[in-house]
Amino acid sequence: MFAAADAVSGEIDELDQEQREALDACVIAAMTWCAPEGDVRARARLLMECHGRYMRACGGFGDAALFPDFLDRLRRSPVGELLPGPGSWSQIYDERLLEDDGTATAVLIRLVMEASEKAQDVPGIGADLRHVHSVLRALGKLPVGTRLSRITAEAVQHAVFRALLDAGFAAYTQGRKTLILSPAMARRALARHAHLVDLGVYTAISPMRQFAGWWAPCPLCRWTMRAIPKGRHTAELLCEDVRHVERGARFRMSSQDGQWRLEPCGGEIRDAPELLPIEGHVALSYGLWQWIVVPGLLEIELKDLAEAAGAEVRLWPYGDSYDLHITKSGVTWRVDVKTWADPQGIAEQMRDDPEGCSGLILVIPEHLSGYTGVLARVLGPLGARVITDVALINEVIAA
Repeated sequence: MFAAADAVSGEIDELDQEQREALDACVIAAMTWCAPEGDVRARARLLMECHGRYMRACGGFGDAALFPDFLDRLRRSPVGELLPGPGSWSQIYDERLLEDDGTATAVLIRLVMEASEKAQDVPGIGADLRHVHSVLRALGKLPVGTRLSRITAEAVQHAVFRALLDAGFAAYTQGRKTLILSPAMARRALARHAHLVDLGVYTAISPMRQFAGWWAPCPLCRWTMRAIPKGRHTAELLCEDVRHVERGARFRMSSQDGQWRLEPCGGEIRDAPELLPIEGHVALSYGLWQWIVVPGLLEIELKDLAEAAGAEVRLWPYGDSYDLHITKSGVTWRVDVKTWADPQGIAEQMRDDPEGCSGLILVIPEHLSGYTGVLARVLGPLGARVITDVALINEVIAA
């Protein structure tokens, strides 16, 4: 499941047109079904529209011809059983869009953000996508009239990092660290980062990540956790990163005597983070967290591990060219970190700078190790090597 969630863009490229259209209808319907936000009638209309789109993509036949059957299949079936036509090797085929309790899976969230053509219509998360869209448009990277679909990680990173570089290298380094280490903060703290204010990358706390006027940061990545209501006085808060949830970034929020409290739900995290009021706080939207914060945390972790192994490390040595320059015992590693598996998107970016690819090491997380082969086949001819983060540190230790 972890690899499937982090490889959405690459997996979607394997589907034919009818399968993509059917998947888009299912994704929008599933997210609309489980989102508590939005007008009830508007949500019902969107669900009916999705059913119609789904039936057109499937040729009007199948087990979901009736609207109630369509909703039931969304709740119970894996992606592969929802799509028309033959199956595929795609890892998302075995993934479900909704959990047993009706909440969104990590795969569904990623599909809405990265693969949907109508995500701006979805209650709650549509605001996240519209914010990324507005940032790209303000930076001149998204022409007027461009659809809110398939905004790639590469496009978001390139636009934000190049805008940071316009303020000079020192401001770039400080700004990038702030985005990674402070993905949510008080408005008064943001005011001290004038360039980030000008970029407009921080916005109000998403409706999906608040409950009763409160929110809480994930103890591991410091970003806003998703809030899943469990009644009027109870909610579950959990990080959008499944690996963080596995480690314990899941909490029960409840009210006792008018006071809201968080309790851990198990895992290695024993202490609950502080609940904070949504008023006076801002955060990055989902796309900026997914494509800047998540890889950035791995970049910083690799820097610390390589230095602990006796290497000299420069973080972001040439701005947006690559992420880490590591040297030890006469050996050099030029490292570009990716926390998603999108061979087409990554290759397109590297073809724009073929000279910069020669000798570059593309590093992906260990949980995406199954994609080293396909990435290597695409990037190898460009002169790049693909390894996991664990393999990189082992090489540095052995040098």
